[in-house]
Amino acid sequence: MLRRQPFGLGCSTLACYSSLVKAFPLFAAAVLFSAGAQAASTSGAVIREAGAIYLEDLLVKPARLATVADAPIYYHNDLGQYLGTLKKGQIVELQAVTDKAYRVRGMAQQGQVAGWVDPKYLNPLKKDFLDNLKQNAVRLEQVKALIAKSEVAINMTPEEVQQSLGKPTKKTSRLDATGREDIWEFIRYVSVPQETVGRDNFGNLVSNIIYVKVPAGKLSVTFANNLVTALEQTEGNLEHGAQVKMIPAPFAINY
Repeated sequence: MLRRQPFGLGCSTLACYSSLVKAFPLFAAAVLFSAGAQAASTSGAVIREAGAIYLEDLLVKPARLATVADAPIYYHNDLGQYLGTLKKGQIVELQAVTDKAYRVRGMAQQGQVAGWVDPKYLNPLKKDFLDNLKQNAVRLEQVKALIAKSEVAINMTPEEVQQSLGKPTKKTSRLDATGREDIWEFIRYVSVPQETVGRDNFGNLVSNIIYVKVPAGKLSVTFANNLVTALEQTEGNLEHGAQVKMIPAPFAINY
């Protein structure tokens, strides 16, 4: 009797099935890695890399540049792992900068990509744009450190103050010949133990300790031109030798 061999297979059905089962995890992993790499390169999601300044942290509107020549685009800011080529004359969105590479999002031959290009392939940025961008990046780190400690400094913006202290208890405004000032008041509370006397389920007198929130200090923050100009502690005592902290005002980034 003739035995029919499986079409296109030079082994027994059981042996081939076993081989396929063993190989499938490696095949599936390769497919998933390839799909993941393609999705990362085409989604435009900003992947953070050390040493880069990301414009979404500092700009309200995105900055755009044009390619001055066909521009190779890469996955990392060391210009490693080639993704594709951006055509000359294309408008791209600038997402991040380092001293040696710019991260952009644009259209390559295989579709939309986001990656790093050599700045020589893009029309140059203004020097004051880059300088102010770097100074604002340094300032941003100072603001983050203040917010982490719930502190306020001269030249912080209202948004930064609210991130640090929360919503103010009271807001007032004042107009005079010099212009407008906005004053935010923040009240700090502490929990104070207080003894109370009552009866238990058997009618016996028992004492309990409850904690009552009482005001411990009030801070007034004055703004002019949307920047903190003065801090005043009207209740409570400042620490001995305490000094008002100051950071640079945000630098104007004109593109």
